[in-house]
Amino acid sequence: MDIDGRVDAFVGNAPSRAVLLRSLRGRDVCVRRNADRVFPAASLMKVPLAIAVLEQLDATRVVRRSELGRTAYPSVLEVFDERHEFTLVELCGLMLATSDNPIGTFLVELVGMEAVTATAERAGAHHTHMRVGFSDRDLGAAARSSTTTADDMALILRYAATQAHLRPVLGALRNSVRNFRLPLRLPDDLKVAHKTGSLRRLAHDAGILFGRHHDLIAVFLTEDQADTAAVGIQIGDCMADVWRLLGEPV
Repeated sequence: MDIDGRVDAFVGNAPSRAVLLRSLRGRDVCVRRNADRVFPAASLMKVPLAIAVLEQLDATRVVRRSELGRTAYPSVLEVFDERHEFTLVELCGLMLATSDNPIGTFLVELVGMEAVTATAERAGAHHTHMRVGFSDRDLGAAARSSTTTADDMALILRYAATQAHLRPVLGALRNSVRNFRLPLRLPDDLKVAHKTGSLRRLAHDAGILFGRHHDLIAVFLTEDQADTAAVGIQIGDCMADVWRLLGEPV
């Protein structure tokens, strides 16, 4: 089975699954399945959010833990003292690496949703629109209002990877603690700069794999899935097979 065939096996006939694979280095790869279909973005929107903050605000600005909100759900912020101080660049990094919603909420309030949408647009992502934040009250039906496509996420990731001033974004994505989809079956020492997105019946992962001979953008978007945990394993299996077909170690 070749790469196209393996991706087809993952997508099947389901318009609720999209995949984009595009090489940045090494063997020329360009695979698109439903890549222009619009999906709820979920936490993938945190990538253009971080870019907007770093490009439009003073990244050295200091913020105290006490200025940041709370959530009914787990948050990395809970391990910090109320007097602890962060820079905005550190908050962007923590948000991307852990997908922290209270940090995302704070940063949205600082930079504004329109600025995030405009940032995506500048990267060429014309179907990526931020319409809702990450507070607890936004996690119901409204959480599906922000949108993106696999094509758009590839453009946003490429932009982040090719702009020197956005190295903190790529560094944070490389240190994601949510490694249950794209990197699931891959070697622990492989650099995978990626961001997940999760809602009820929705499981996304979008990132860049930095291998020995290939750098590859990989975007998997899914919705209307009965078992998102199983989908995460299927994404990991598909990505491992693609990586193996490229001749990279798995």
